[in-house]
Amino acid sequence: MPVDSGNQDRRTLQRFADQELEVDLRQRGRLSRTLVRVLDFNRFGIAVLVAEPLAKEKQIFLTLSYGELRLDNVIGVVHNCIAQGDGFRCGIQFRTRSDLQFDKDKIEHGLLALETSLGPASQPLCDAANSAAH
Repeated sequence: MPVDSGNQDRRTLQRFADQELEVDLRQRGRLSRTLVRVLDFNRFGIAVLVAEPLAKEKQIFLTLSYGELRLDNVIGVVHNCIAQGDGFRCGIQFRTRSDLQFDKDKIEHGLLALETSLGPASQPLCDAANSAAH
């Protein structure tokens, strides 16, 4: 289901949301993982809704699952985090070229495959906002 992120003017690529995309994250230095709600996604980043705020510039590790596709330990950095409803909307940029990222090419190809899988089945966020207005 597409969601309007409100930041379309800064985006160079369309972002997509899908209820079947599952993401959990782990903060660096912690063992526990947190399942999050995905708000939007493209191969360069993701917006998620979490119960507790994440610090800006905090490095995190993400696992993304969609159907048969699973990407483990994708490196990300929190770009922003703002209160939204009963949680916090956090924008995360993937850092696939980080020295800490294992299998850099595999992860980048997997993120592109995920974006491609979500794209045709999901309506781009900017189109969804226009549809909702009409």
